[in-house]
Amino acid sequence: MTETYPHQLILASGSPRRKELLARLGVEFTIDTADIDESQRPGELPETLVQRLARQKAHAVAV
Repeated sequence: MTETYPHQLILASGSPRRKELLARLGVEFTIDTADIDESQRPGELPETLVQRLARQKAHAVAV
């Protein structure tokens, strides 16, 4: 049974591996790479970095 969802999944990454994983799972998605600086800021904790990058990528590709 195929489920439908009211939202569209956007992969905000150019990662070929992430694209491959989603495709193998049968997930429908579009790719819209976010052009952001992914550098870690001095003293920035890893968990803060990934949260900041996730927010920036989401904001960059928001429709």
